[in-house]
Amino acid sequence: MTGGNRWEPGPDDLAVLEAEHRARVGAQDPLVAVPDLGAGPGAGELLAVRLPDGSRAAGVLTAGDVGPGAAAAMFRPLREHRLRARAAGPDVPAAVAALLAAWAARVDADPGVAPDGDGVAQVGPAPRDHGMVLVWPSRDVEAVAALAAHGMRPTVHLAARRGTGRRDAAGGGPVGVTVRDATSDDVAAVLEHQLAELAYDELVGAARVRPRAREHLATQVAGAVANPATTFLVGTTASDAPGGGRDVVVGAVAVEPPQRSGAVAGTVTAGPVAYLVLLHVTATARGAGVGGALVDAALARVRARVGEHAVVLLHHGVLNPLSAPFWARQGFRPVLTTWERPVGRTG
Repeated sequence: MTGGNRWEPGPDDLAVLEAEHRARVGAQDPLVAVPDLGAGPGAGELLAVRLPDGSRAAGVLTAGDVGPGAAAAMFRPLREHRLRARAAGPDVPAAVAALLAAWAARVDADPGVAPDGDGVAQVGPAPRDHGMVLVWPSRDVEAVAALAAHGMRPTVHLAARRGTGRRDAAGGGPVGVTVRDATSDDVAAVLEHQLAELAYDELVGAARVRPRAREHLATQVAGAVANPATTFLVGTTASDAPGGGRDVVVGAVAVEPPQRSGAVAGTVTAGPVAYLVLLHVTATARGAGVGGALVDAALARVRARVGEHAVVLLHHGVLNPLSAPFWARQGFRPVLTTWERPVGRTG
């Protein structure tokens, strides 16, 4: 049946499809940027389907590999098949379902050489070694049933908050916690926060803990703390060790400025864009307002540096029971959702 749906659109057909898709998504969420598919020589394989009622979908297929020792491998499978897709017509769910079926058949027929892996067992639900990945507008819920029916799992939200003003909050902030700029003396403690966040995110499918994770994160944390353009704050409490000692870092937050926000800035229609790369609070300090105080302080810094109309983006696990409600309270909401499926199985 899928083969009978295959479609070979010309440039004008694709232009109309993209215009209809862009208008539909824009009506649902004007913040979502919908760039041109960029179909053409060297851009990836174009896959398209058309149904008898005129519903159609098209996407560009690409495949890429990263080594298990690469920093990027902490947030993607080692071999990744990606689909950038557009859909339109009277029955968008059916068009998406037909495109997903054609994509799965294409990958199953030619999955490429399976990666060797990193020797670490699967922990969370996200494909660790070999997977299919699709990013879809979060509010375009017509596609959800088709994605789920084809074994795709929602793993990560790209969430956004427009404006950096302080949100209403009860009380003044956590008692006994000092929020200040991170220094080089805090790098070791912040690294442990970053590793703890990564390990938790792996359980909910938003990350993969690779053998060189500590090495990569140590370099990233040290570089971000040393960069004056990066907002990097810690929350500390007084040490209860005999004789005092260094304050204890109970939380950390880091926000990259627009000039360091990279490709993520192109996912939304507004700007300037700052990217929140880290928030973590120790388990013993959760629920006391530390996370909210860190976010408020970090966004106040962004507001002073970038402007109050900045868009702040971040990624968090869809299934993370801590992140999802917390970020909603902070005024963030999903914009794009990453869906993933292991290659070779749908269960």
